[in-house]
Amino acid sequence: MPEVTNAEQARAVLDQGREQFRELVLGLREDEWDRPSNNGGWTNRQLCWHIAFGAGAGGNTIRRLRQNKGLNPPAPVMAIFNLTSKWMVRIRSRNATPESVLAFFDEGHAQAVKLVDTVADDEWGNGGVFLGQPMTVGGAFAFMGEHVAEHSVELRRE
Repeated sequence: MPEVTNAEQARAVLDQGREQFRELVLGLREDEWDRPSNNGGWTNRQLCWHIAFGAGAGGNTIRRLRQNKGLNPPAPVMAIFNLTSKWMVRIRSRNATPESVLAFFDEGHAQAVKLVDTVADDEWGNGGVFLGQPMTVGGAFAFMGEHVAEHSVELRRE
């Protein structure tokens, strides 16, 4: 993943992720929406909801990284976090539609774009270890933009 080092690059990667997500969701036929994905027991609907959630969830990560703080809980806590996350997605995505998932993504995307404008020039390289991965502020924006591509290969179609 290329390192993002300024607001222009951050906006570009976020906007590219948004366009990819729109194409992805709108490209799923109705009968593919509840098909099992290739990701750990999630359906395509759940996976799309997870991606949409991620569009706004990065804000807290970036706020910590700007202060050179990470979040790296021990393995037993991470196991609980991962299990809780999986069930949260399953429950909260139950009534999700392509339209509601796109709207949810757009809310998070708008928050992320606003956040870009608050990052000072000397903060893009600030960072820490986040959920086991070394990450900078710029890297977190890059991840938010590339999260769609990471999971799009896991959608199962015919």
